[in-house]
Amino acid sequence: MKKIILENIKNVLTLNKTERVWQLPFFTALGVGIVLSVGAYYERLDLGLIAMIGTMAFLYIPNTPLYHKMAVMMCCSFGITLCFLLGLLTHFFPLLTPLVIGFVAMTSSILVRYYDLGAVGSAPGYFFFVFACLLGSFFPFEPKDYIFLTGVVCIGTIVANLMAFLYSLSVIYFFKNALPKPVPQRGHWGFEIVVVDSLIMGTFVGFAIVIGAFLELERSYWVAVSCTTIMQGLTLNSVWIKQIQRILGTALGVLFAWWLLGIDFSPFYFVLLMMFLVFMTEFVIARNYGLAMIFVTPYITYLAEAATSMGLNKDLIVEARLEDVIVGSILGLLGGLVIHKPYLRKPFDSIAHRIFKIKF
Repeated sequence: MKKIILENIKNVLTLNKTERVWQLPFFTALGVGIVLSVGAYYERLDLGLIAMIGTMAFLYIPNTPLYHKMAVMMCCSFGITLCFLLGLLTHFFPLLTPLVIGFVAMTSSILVRYYDLGAVGSAPGYFFFVFACLLGSFFPFEPKDYIFLTGVVCIGTIVANLMAFLYSLSVIYFFKNALPKPVPQRGHWGFEIVVVDSLIMGTFVGFAIVIGAFLELERSYWVAVSCTTIMQGLTLNSVWIKQIQRILGTALGVLFAWWLLGIDFSPFYFVLLMMFLVFMTEFVIARNYGLAMIFVTPYITYLAEAATSMGLNKDLIVEARLEDVIVGSILGLLGGLVIHKPYLRKPFDSIAHRIFKIKF
């Protein structure tokens, strides 16, 4: 038992080796800086933060030939924009919110895994599709602004595509430190991982919305965010380690966010702050997930609070964030248990085979 505990502690604290090149966090931060700078210029940093949702499409860029990179980027850009719009539309039918978000989680996970678009490792997987839908669902904007807000996210995806093109030129032709690999075979993970796991994930993410509403938690979307993140581990051990890293990293990140939220940044310094946080997140996330959470917590908090037009109550946000992360992490661990225990996943397996008449 002692040996197992020490091994888990070692896994939580280990800095892993990674093939991720420095250009990826650099161009991610540059894209964020561009949209936030435009927002700051027009004195609408809140819109800059919403456009930032679209720039996250850049993180799905694969290490494949240029023509494939750009095709993937355009598809992911459309997907994130569509998910955000679906989230906004749930305001017309609030009772359908868990179903819509669960459906988005399931379908985006199926597509990401089927086309092998960063389904494992330090890649975002289905996270930003679900995150975009969650933010759309919980943003308290007027219906007359929905098309406009969707366009703002779309502008962010345009910037993401520009960054993807510049990144590709950099790593393929200038520095030559991330030469393209062959396009991965579609569906090579198999039906169980692609479809059945995704069905379980979608079910638990939708259930997380129900639990957050039932407990009347402040900013209950963090429950679903945490659940979404935890369930991406491919083994039960990785799910458990990611849960520990997320809780510990988030606790430290919340303290960091609480300190930052108490500072009145000028627009210029706020843009620099967000670029730094995004760069550090993408630089260390492949090395240690818990360490990355220290940086991702503040920037995701600013992003999720964009609808408040920067009118943030730091004490309320910090308290709600910790409560929701703990509840969401527990749900994510339960979902991971269902995924990795054959006798628990059997009902989902039967449902998946009845719904999806697919052979890979």
